[in-house]
Amino acid sequence: MLKELLNNYIFRKYFNHFVVFLLAVLIVTLSYTIYKIYNITLDEAKRMHQRQQMELAKSASNGIRFYMEHLARDIKYASLHAANPGELENLFYNQTERHIVKSIFVASETEELITIVGDKLPPILNSIFSDTNYDLSRRASSGLFYSEIYSFNPDEDPGPLFFIMLTENPETVSRQTTYTGFIISFDWLMQQFIAPLKLSDSDFAWVLDETGRLIYHPRHEEMLFRSIYDYSEDCAKCHNSFDVQRRMLVNINGLDEYIIGDEPTKIMAYQTIQIANTKWILAISTYLPAIIDSIKSNFILVFISAGIAIVIIIFFGTALYVTNLRRIKAEETEKYLEQTRDFQEKLHHAAKLASIGELVDSVAHEINTPTGIISAEIDTLSLHDCDPKNCMEELRIIKDQTRRIGNYTKSLLSYSRRMPFQPRLDNIVELVEECLFLLRPKIKAKKIIIDKQFENDIPSFIFDRGRIEQVIVNIVNNAIDFITDDPVITITIKKIVNENDEPESNFIFIGIKDNGKGIPESDYDSIFEPFFSTKSLSNGTGLGLSISKAIVNRHKGKIEVESKVGSGTTFNVYLPMIIN
Repeated sequence: MLKELLNNYIFRKYFNHFVVFLLAVLIVTLSYTIYKIYNITLDEAKRMHQRQQMELAKSASNGIRFYMEHLARDIKYASLHAANPGELENLFYNQTERHIVKSIFVASETEELITIVGDKLPPILNSIFSDTNYDLSRRASSGLFYSEIYSFNPDEDPGPLFFIMLTENPETVSRQTTYTGFIISFDWLMQQFIAPLKLSDSDFAWVLDETGRLIYHPRHEEMLFRSIYDYSEDCAKCHNSFDVQRRMLVNINGLDEYIIGDEPTKIMAYQTIQIANTKWILAISTYLPAIIDSIKSNFILVFISAGIAIVIIIFFGTALYVTNLRRIKAEETEKYLEQTRDFQEKLHHAAKLASIGELVDSVAHEINTPTGIISAEIDTLSLHDCDPKNCMEELRIIKDQTRRIGNYTKSLLSYSRRMPFQPRLDNIVELVEECLFLLRPKIKAKKIIIDKQFENDIPSFIFDRGRIEQVIVNIVNNAIDFITDDPVITITIKKIVNENDEPESNFIFIGIKDNGKGIPESDYDSIFEPFFSTKSLSNGTGLGLSISKAIVNRHKGKIEVESKVGSGTTFNVYLPMIIN
C-alpha cells in the first residue's frame, strides 16, 4: 500500500512541493532567528558593558566617599587645634597628605582669615567669602560642609581646580565662633579615582555637579563649568538636548545612551557620589561601535554552526519536543496545584499561630504592668516596718492593681469580643498624680526629677480611667527605661480650646517629655506597630505603644511623637474635652 502510494505521480508531485515549501520556511525561519540572535547578542554585549561600567562607577564612588571620610576625620582633628598654629603646621606637614590638601586655614565668622598653613590660598577665596549669598556661619554650623568646585586661577583656562572642606570649630575661651577649612585639590582626586576607570581604550569618565555644571571631562576641558541649564547656540551645534544629563541629576544611578554632534552613539552608566551636603554625578561612557566591533569577528562562525545544529534539531527533534513538552506541562500543572494546596495549608497554620502569639503577648503585657507595680509596693512595705494604718495607700494600690488583673483576665474569657470601654466623668490631673505615685519606686530608683506643668482649672471630662491610666503608665515607663544622665521627665497638662466653641474641637493636652536617647527618624512609622520594640526581648513585647494608640483612638483622640536622637522624646496625647 505504501509502495503504491509512493509510486503515485500526484503524491510525489505534491510531496516535492511540500518539501520545497518546508525548506523555504526553514531557511526564512533560520535567517530570521540568526538575525534576532545577532541583535540580542549585540544588545546584551552593550548591557554587559554598561553593567561593568556601573560596577566601576560604584567602586570609584565608594573610594571617593571613604577617602573623604578620612579627610573629614583629619579636619575634625584640625578643628580641635584651630587656636594653635604650631599644631596646625605639624598636622599639615607631618600627617596630612599634601598632594590633596593644599593648605589649611582658620577663619572667623566674619570671613576674616586668622591662620593659614601650607600653599598660598586661591585668589578667588576672598571673593567667595565676600559673596553675600555664601554665609559662612550658616553653611559650616550644620557640620561638615563642602563647597562647589572652583578654578584656582580663574584667568587660566581651565587652571587647577579645588574645593573647600569646612567645619565649625569647638567654642573657644573668647566665645568667638571660628571655622577650619581645607583647600582640597579636585584635580588630584579625579586623577586618582576617576581617570583610571576604563574597560577599553574607548572608555572615558566625566563628572557633573548637582547644579548641572560639567566639572571634569578628559576630552572636553573647554566645556568645564558650563551648565546644562545654560543652553546656547554653541551647545546646539553638538547637543540636541540635555535630557540625558537632566535624568542623571534626578536619578541616583542608571544606564543610558546619547549622541553628541557627528560622533558615534555612546553608551554609559552613571552613579551619584553623595558627600555630606554636596553631590557629584560620575558617568563612564564608551563608543557603541567599539562594542560592536569587539564581537563581530567571532559572530559569523559561531552562528553558522548554531544554524546547522538548529536544522538538525528541527528535523529530528520536533516530534520528541512536542511529546515531552506536553508531558512536562502536565507534570508542572500537577506540581503547581500541589504546591498551591501546601501553601494554603501553611498559610492557614501560620495565621493561627500569629493569632495565638498576639494574644499571648497582649496578655503578658497587660498583666506585667500591674504585677510590676504590686511587686514594687510590696518591696516598699518590706523595707519599711510600718503600721497597717500607715500603709493604707500602698495596700489600696495593691488591691486596685489586683482588681485590674482580674478584670483583664475576665475580658480574655470572651476572646472574640472587644475589651470593655467604660468612659465616665473623671479628673485627669488626679489620674496622672496616681500614675506617678504607682511608678514612684522606679522613679526614685533612677533619681528622676518629675517636672509637673499642670494648667490651673483643668476641668473634669469623660474618659475611661483604666484605659487612660494604661496609656500614661506605658509612656512614662518607656521614658524611665530609656532615660540616662541627669534624668528629667516633664509632664504637661493643659486645655486646647478652639474659637468656634464646638465641644468636639476642644481637647485636653497631655505631654510627656524626657531627655533620654531619643528615637531615630527611621523608626517613627514603626513605633506604634504591634510587636515593634527597641528593647531586649526580655524587657519588652512591642505592644505598649500599639495598645496606647488604640486606646487613644477609641477616645476619638490622637497621639503624636516628637523626638531627636540624643535630645529626648515627647509623646503628645490629645483627648476630646467632652463634659456631658
